[in-house]
Amino acid sequence: MTDSEKRPSYAILVVDDDAINIKIIQSILEGAGYETHSAGSGRECIKNASKFKTDLVLMDINMPGLSGIDACKELKRIEKTREAIVIFVTANTDDLTLEEAFDAGGMDYVRKPINRIEMLARIKSALEHREAAKRLAEEKKFEAVLATAGGVCHELNQPLQYVMGSVQLLMMDLEEENPVYEQLEKVRKQVERMGLITRKLMEITRYRTMDYVNGKSIIDIEQSTGP
Repeated sequence: MTDSEKRPSYAILVVDDDAINIKIIQSILEGAGYETHSAGSGRECIKNASKFKTDLVLMDINMPGLSGIDACKELKRIEKTREAIVIFVTANTDDLTLEEAFDAGGMDYVRKPINRIEMLARIKSALEHREAAKRLAEEKKFEAVLATAGGVCHELNQPLQYVMGSVQLLMMDLEEENPVYEQLEKVRKQVERMGLITRKLMEITRYRTMDYVNGKSIIDIEQSTGP
């Protein structure tokens, strides 16, 4: 495995109006295996977070123009960037400043002057927290899929059995050469297929989706069943 394969696949946007601070922080982050890009102002932060892959924003609070707190509020309003984690970098750790930072959507903060170990630990913790939240959301989706599948199968099972039984009775009274027999055989095969689908729904063991139309996704039954 190469060094690049060992690196976490996370991209961090470093936001500070001091170019030297940006270079120092980027050096630390890249040394830890993170991909980085930067912004020198709150406005540039919003632009770059939308333009580049951004998993986490390391945001200076005190910047001329749009402050870090206001930039964070804007990021949380934009659909493309609202999921990005924001960790503030600040020398002001008074209660009012921190309250405003968290109310704006920040997850955590790092004190200035920056301590390398503290910064990396807080970033790692924030990213792990987000991944855990994603896994929990997927588990909830899976639980909903199982509940829906069980309900659908329960509601369809009896009608399918009735249709299958009725078709078979009708076919018993017809010769195979009869055109109606041929049509009933097609119906029987489709009902049998529906029965197979309901059985597969009951065997779902994981949550997998496939692209459908208009950007929508549907459950991939084949990939969601089996060992």
